[in-house]
Amino acid sequence: MTNTASPLSGVHILITRPVVPASRTAERLAVLGATPYIFPTILIEPPADTGQVKAALSSLQSVYAIIFVSPSAVEMTLKDNVKLPISIKVFAPGLGTAEELSLHGVSNLLIPLKNFDSEGLLELSELQSEFVNGQRILIFRGNGGRELLFDELSKRGAQVEAISAYRRSIPATSSAGLLELLKANKVTAVSIMSSSAVKNLVTLVPEQDCKSILFSLPVYASHKRIKDTAEALGFLNVTETEPGDKGLITTLLHYKN
Repeated sequence: MTNTASPLSGVHILITRPVVPASRTAERLAVLGATPYIFPTILIEPPADTGQVKAALSSLQSVYAIIFVSPSAVEMTLKDNVKLPISIKVFAPGLGTAEELSLHGVSNLLIPLKNFDSEGLLELSELQSEFVNGQRILIFRGNGGRELLFDELSKRGAQVEAISAYRRSIPATSSAGLLELLKANKVTAVSIMSSSAVKNLVTLVPEQDCKSILFSLPVYASHKRIKDTAEALGFLNVTETEPGDKGLITTLLHYKN
């Protein structure tokens, strides 16, 4: 039962992340008194060709750096207790990915000082031309990701390999439960942590219900690019937060109090 004295009591929030990170987000929100509803709008599956990941992990001796573009990239790449050589520089674009790496025992990692995204990573001194020229860099990512890291690091002279560690797709599960919550006005906020998540959410909800219910709900987007995507789709009340669970919780506490 929700404690009415808790700081986020009365906040009934839809979490759209993939199921593993969504469960952690939900637990953190529930501790603060919120009522989280987990409805993953992205299904994370193994890549069509798992051999590419295995081949990359078996030849790490000459690698200068590894970049994991998302928590799912970490989860799917390191799921079999893979241990990365400590000599390799490990990069994460944001706090969520950094947290996932920490859970897998990776502590020697680098993240942007600001701008928690690919652009932020590319500003780090360790990824400038004088350091990466001629060096081998692995990027573990999902299907259909942005090409900015690959293209820019290649221009800087790095030998870049992009490895598909997972596939993203829209879940085939019924949205009947979500529609029931929306029509009963049980959802008071929506958390979005990727552009794919918000696009899939709109696909899964009938157009009429998007217009009459979904688009008017407060949305908390963890990046400006995600905020822009949500607004372009028709959401009317979108707030940009700092990245990850910490950013979401900080913003919710601010607006609640």
